[in-house]
Amino acid sequence: MIALTKEEKVNMGRTMVQIKVENAGDLTGVKRGYITFDKIRHIEAEALVDTGASTLCLPPEMVKALGLSLIDTKRVKTGAGEKNLNVYETVQLTILGRTCRVDVFEIPHGIQPLVGYIPLEWLDLVVDPKKGKVTPNPEHGDEMILDLL
Repeated sequence: MIALTKEEKVNMGRTMVQIKVENAGDLTGVKRGYITFDKIRHIEAEALVDTGASTLCLPPEMVKALGLSLIDTKRVKTGAGEKNLNVYETVQLTILGRTCRVDVFEIPHGIQPLVGYIPLEWLDLVVDPKKGKVTPNPEHGDEMILDLL
């Protein structure tokens, strides 16, 4: 019989990844000279990788810290049934040094940020559930290649 540590039991079946999320409007403002680099609103957090989720989902306190504007409300299916979730403007998401832009769905307070399969595809990252890790797609080496076929 194999004995698991308390930490191994907690993390079993969960893949976590460090994310950086930046307000894309602020990044554009820097590029155009409207604001300085130090004014870019951003967060860094540990997120749950959920390949059953479609996109990036953040709790309200992170949405507020990023200064995002509401752009829509969408009907979505969740583990708790169908719900209406707010959709906020585009952010720049960075995982393992790779970046993409994606809209944000707001999830309830107290839920950990979620990274779904769409940003993973855009970043050419794959999930190794046995090791609980996200890695660059081994079929592409260190190069980020999008599969449009």
